[in-house]
Amino acid sequence: MSFFNPDNEDISPLQRNLLRILRIFLIISGIYITIFGGANGAERIFGILILVALAIINAPAFITRNRIRVIPVEIELILLTMVLFELVWGDALGLYVKLPYYDNFMHFMLPLYMGLIGMMVVYTMYFYGRLKMSLAGMAIVIVVVTIGLGGILEMGEYTYDKYLSQGPLGDITGNTQMQGSPTQNAHEDTMNDLFTDTAGGIVGALIGVLLIRRAEKKGSHWKVADKIEKMGDE
Repeated sequence: MSFFNPDNEDISPLQRNLLRILRIFLIISGIYITIFGGANGAERIFGILILVALAIINAPAFITRNRIRVIPVEIELILLTMVLFELVWGDALGLYVKLPYYDNFMHFMLPLYMGLIGMMVVYTMYFYGRLKMSLAGMAIVIVVVTIGLGGILEMGEYTYDKYLSQGPLGDITGNTQMQGSPTQNAHEDTMNDLFTDTAGGIVGALIGVLLIRRAEKKGSHWKVADKIEKMGDE
């Protein structure tokens, strides 16, 4: 049992293989980007962020050789995929600039992931009696929260572009502008991002509802709730 060969009775062979592939690929990518960076070395910061993200996500399982998994495997896979799409492909490889609609793709996928994780958490509270709410109510709350987080992100992008991009922080990140895209100006990009954030949150919440319904039809419950509940017992 090791970091690269996770072994846990709650992990299916598919999940185990996906974890192994994502972990190894992200570690290699993080080290390579940190050492070599890009043409001007500006991408090195993203390599460091990749390694930091991996350390935070995997620290409990790595230190205890998987005897303790504070983060359920379903959530870990989502977080690792977010690191891959955002820090490796989007930032380090520059797909935000190279692909016209990559920003739209990410503003759909990240809220989808967050919406799905949100449904896992809210359902756990519901299943263990700490929340009384219908599935529709859960989904609505998650979508509203996702929209709010999207708005906060847009304010952060605006603040960075206006006040930080030309300072010391901008020197580290290569003075990259966060707002705007190869096909849109900053205003159009912001509004489009908010719409895609909303769509992603809705899809993520609906996927959660479907998974809950599927488990209930089998006479059971969404098993991720048990894993999330155990996080508080570790």
